[in-house]
Amino acid sequence: MECLDANVVQDLMAGALDADGRTAAMEHLDGCADCRDLIESLAREASQDAAKDTLRDTEKRAPSIAMMETVGSDAGLLETAHAEGAAALESTVGPDDSVTKAVRIRTKASSIGQQLGRYKLVERLGAGAMGIVYRAEDRELGRDVALKQLHQPDAELTDRLVREARSMAQVNHPNVVAVYDVGVLDGVTYIAMELVSGQSMRAWQQLRSIKELIEAYLAAGRGLAAAHAAGIVHRDFKPDNVLVGKDGRARVTDFGLAASRPSETEPSKAAARSLDDINLTTSGSVLGTPAYMAPEQFTGGNVDARTDQFNFCVALYEALYGQRPFPGKTFDELADNVCEGRVRSAPAKSQVSRALRAIVLRGLSVKPGDRYPTMDHLLEDLGRDRARPWRRTSRIATLLAAALALGLASDWVIRDRVLAQVEQSFDATARQTDRAMRLLASRFDAISNQVYSLAVMRDVTGHHDQADFGLGTPEDDRADLDEIHAKLVAQDWKYAREIAGKEEPAILAISDYKGRLLYTSAAPDTWGTDLIQLPWIKRAFDAGAGNSMTLQRYDDPRLVATKVLGASSPAGLAVLFTRTLSVGETARSQFLQIVAARQLLEDIRLDEETQLSLVALDGTVDGAVSREIATTSPEGYQVQSIVLANPLVQGGEPIGRLVMARRIDSVLSLFPHARTVFALAMLVAILVALMTAMRARQITGARAA
Repeated sequence: MECLDANVVQDLMAGALDADGRTAAMEHLDGCADCRDLIESLAREASQDAAKDTLRDTEKRAPSIAMMETVGSDAGLLETAHAEGAAALESTVGPDDSVTKAVRIRTKASSIGQQLGRYKLVERLGAGAMGIVYRAEDRELGRDVALKQLHQPDAELTDRLVREARSMAQVNHPNVVAVYDVGVLDGVTYIAMELVSGQSMRAWQQLRSIKELIEAYLAAGRGLAAAHAAGIVHRDFKPDNVLVGKDGRARVTDFGLAASRPSETEPSKAAARSLDDINLTTSGSVLGTPAYMAPEQFTGGNVDARTDQFNFCVALYEALYGQRPFPGKTFDELADNVCEGRVRSAPAKSQVSRALRAIVLRGLSVKPGDRYPTMDHLLEDLGRDRARPWRRTSRIATLLAAALALGLASDWVIRDRVLAQVEQSFDATARQTDRAMRLLASRFDAISNQVYSLAVMRDVTGHHDQADFGLGTPEDDRADLDEIHAKLVAQDWKYAREIAGKEEPAILAISDYKGRLLYTSAAPDTWGTDLIQLPWIKRAFDAGAGNSMTLQRYDDPRLVATKVLGASSPAGLAVLFTRTLSVGETARSQFLQIVAARQLLEDIRLDEETQLSLVALDGTVDGAVSREIATTSPEGYQVQSIVLANPLVQGGEPIGRLVMARRIDSVLSLFPHARTVFALAMLVAILVALMTAMRARQITGARAA
């Protein structure tokens, strides 16, 4: 197993390791002599300083054996680390060591309940390399504060801390721990700060999402930026120096408090290595915690706000990837990697975006000039990257809304134009239908006049069944009708049929005064069936004389039974014309003409786009327009119907309807209620675009909040 690296030793001595980490470290110490020597050297150095301070003022100063600063750390964790540190000292330093005994004496000393100026020490919260943090009562203002009491008096350190603490007291920002007071009393330097109930960022950031981490570090970064605006450089930004309160707000603490005086004794060889590795917060050329230090901190260069930016990006990198950006088991190795900019590769399957990584890497640039000009610029990019998914969603939603709006507008324009064309087409078809109906009527009237001028029709009209008067037998009457039928069959009807039917010849039929079929062109050899059973024929006979027109199904069982259509019946509807000839008030004969309704549709068709159908009074539909379209007028179709009236009689009684339909071929003719669906989708897209844009603005604008 490899030896403990500098960061692990630092965290162990600072009490920042979790339970598993502490257990693993202690188990390693049991089997590694080198690491025990390291801990022993550290303990001896700490013990020497502690003994000297104890001799100066045993009663006034409280002890600490932790090597690194832990302001804001969980109190219970610090107490555990303190106890483990004391145990480590006892196990690594002999029991007769007087210095160690002095440390134990200091460790037992307690300042709880003592008065330090206006502050009464109530509870020990934690300890670090520089001092101990207490919860204290401000007796003048009646509030609790976090009071940090430095271990050792140092004029230079005290002067600098007092100056910077006074400057920090002028910084009023929600993401900075407020500094209330600073002073020196009886040789003790103390700082009174805002008391935050919560935990360190290091403890808080475990198992957090990238979004949560970015939000927290943005808040901490805004605190840093506020300090920079006041001319203050933190020098030692790390997760342990950020507190996350129970309210979820991140606060940066320990501004300018990362420096401590150099050791007054010459350390041993092992101790020198350990100090290089761990206690790298000496004033002068090296200042900060090694794992988070910038190149200029290692080399003794100029430290400014861009140094804090580097520290910040190291901490953020560690939070995002679960490991620090620069490897190194020793101080020299770590310093070399940092100064050369050797950043680890991103772990496999990392959820961190390339854009976010690029932002962090820029903040980790070796040269300060290659980093962001200010912390504000870094936060702006970081906030913009976090807002990127929201902006992308907003743009997509905007484009979708625009496409839907364009579709709706196009549909509106196209539909209006098409509807205008359809209305014109329907009006023209309606006029053509009226002309066609009148033409059919006049044609039938002309044909019927011609038919009744034939000699054979005089025989039909003049025939009477003599048996009805007792002047003959039914057989004689049958023979007379058979003779009339033969004359009708022999008659040349070609001219009349062609005029009536054009491409598809019409069916011509003749009946006598009793409605008996005497002739049908559909089946010339068929005769003698009763046409009176057809209601429209009976009405014509009852009227005694005149012309009529009706629209009937070819497959009407009553019509089929008369055999006037021949052996088989066509599909669809038929237009039936009848002319009844009477002598006096008695009907003497009837002439029928049956024309396919499709013939009428062909006569009135003006274009291929307009679909036509005839609808009989019983609802039967014949033509291109289906019954569903004719009756429901679904979306995507423009449908109109006009009443067909009998032009052969005065007043024109209805005989059916003509339905005209035309498909509206526009962008929203895909499915029923398409326009409504598209409009709702457009409104939803607009709402999403607005909400996501507002969210992106909130994120990017949080820096200025």
